[in-house]
Amino acid sequence: MGSTIAMGTVGAAAQEAEAEAPAESAEPDARELFLRGQAAYERGDYEDAVAAWEAGYALDPRPLLQYNLGQAYERLGELPKAVGAFEAYLEHASPSDPNQQRARAQLAAIRERLGRTSIVVTGGPEGATILIDGEDHGRTPRPDPIAVSPGSHQVEIVLEGYRPFEAAVSVAAGRSVDVTVAMEEEVGGSVDSGPPLVPIILWAGGGAAIVAGAILGGIALGKANGADTSDGSDADSARGLALGADIAFGVGILAAGAGLLVFLLSGDDDEADDDVALTPAVGPGFAGAMARGTF
Repeated sequence: MGSTIAMGTVGAAAQEAEAEAPAESAEPDARELFLRGQAAYERGDYEDAVAAWEAGYALDPRPLLQYNLGQAYERLGELPKAVGAFEAYLEHASPSDPNQQRARAQLAAIRERLGRTSIVVTGGPEGATILIDGEDHGRTPRPDPIAVSPGSHQVEIVLEGYRPFEAAVSVAAGRSVDVTVAMEEEVGGSVDSGPPLVPIILWAGGGAAIVAGAILGGIALGKANGADTSDGSDADSARGLALGADIAFGVGILAAGAGLLVFLLSGDDDEADDDVALTPAVGPGFAGAMARGTF
């Protein structure tokens, strides 16, 4: 209804209510609240009008106050409350009340607007569950509008194997809001990303140590072959290089073995890689490394 009709209707209701209102001495609070609500409505302050008329109705439940409340709620865009107010008015109004026809027309128009207030879900994978404010509204695809009340709503689309889709939408009365769904496939619980990192590091380190041992061994052999005596400096240098080569070989072989062991035992336990440490060890008649860890 336009503002002229609503304002005029409230004025008519006001005149009738004033004529029916009890004397100020009998019930001054209800009459004062009614007049306060009327003044607020006429200046466009619908929230104050609602507050005054609700308080007045609590003191003196006249049907015309519900009629006025229906108009004020409609102006505020609170259509479900407007429907409730008009229904309460029509239920209790006198059969001779001339405002009933207008009330029925307004009520029908509001219900029609509420019927057009909806959310339309488009896109997304087939078979996904449509949740609006946590309530199940079927599966995708669903081309027909989903009726909702005016206001804010939380839309969620869920399907196993896909990341959930979420959107917050605000739907005005009588409007339909399109929600376009785009969902990404979700990688399975355990992703095969190749061998664990620690075994690779151990294998690489072991390989480098073996190569270094081979180089040192070759240099030591060359120095030993070129030494004049077994007690000279070249012989000592050759022995030192040979010892270094032995250590490097030992570390390399043990690192490669530890890497293999970690790889075989890691499985799905991602923490296994963090519990392994490789420690070089040198002792009388021994050169190598020790792998320590918890498996």
